[in-house]
Amino acid sequence: MLKDIRTALAVPRWALGFFGRHVVMVVGLGAIPAIERFTGQLGARDPLLGATLEVTTLAVRIVFAALVVRLAVTREPAISALGAAEVGRRLRAFAAHHPRSLVLQVVLIAVLFALADLVPEQLVPALTPVGPHYWAVLLAVKNVTVIPFTMIWLVGAVRQALLAAESPART
Repeated sequence: MLKDIRTALAVPRWALGFFGRHVVMVVGLGAIPAIERFTGQLGARDPLLGATLEVTTLAVRIVFAALVVRLAVTREPAISALGAAEVGRRLRAFAAHHPRSLVLQVVLIAVLFALADLVPEQLVPALTPVGPHYWAVLLAVKNVTVIPFTMIWLVGAVRQALLAAESPART
C-alpha cells in the first residue's frame, strides 16, 4: 500500500514541479481566461462579445493542453516515439498493475476539488455574503492556478503510466 501511495503522490508532485518550471507559460495563458472570467462577473456583456470571449477561452485552454502534452510527453525520449498500440498497451498495463494508485489519485483530485471548488463556491457564500467582486477574483485566481494545475496533473497521470512500462510488450 505504501508503494501505491508513493506512486499516486508522484503525479501531483510532478505536476507542481512542472507548474513551477513553466509558471510564465501557465500564468500567461491562464491570464486570458482569468481576465474573461473576471470581467464577466462584473457586468453584463454584449452577447456577441461574450461568445467571442468564451471561444477565445476555449482556444487558449486547448493550446495550453497541447503545450503541456508537448512538454511533458513528446519531449520525453522514452515515450515520444510510441505508436498508438504501444500507448494503449502501456495505459492498460499500468491500470492493471496500479489500480489502488489510480483510485488514490481520484481521491486526491476529489480533495483538490473540495478545497478549491466546494469551499470557496459553496461554503464561503453560505457563511458570509459575497458579491460580484468575490466571484470575479475567485474565478480569476482559479483560472491561473487550479484549472491549469488540474490539466497538468491529468497529463502527468498519463505520462506516469507511459513511463512505467518502458520495455516493449513481450509475445
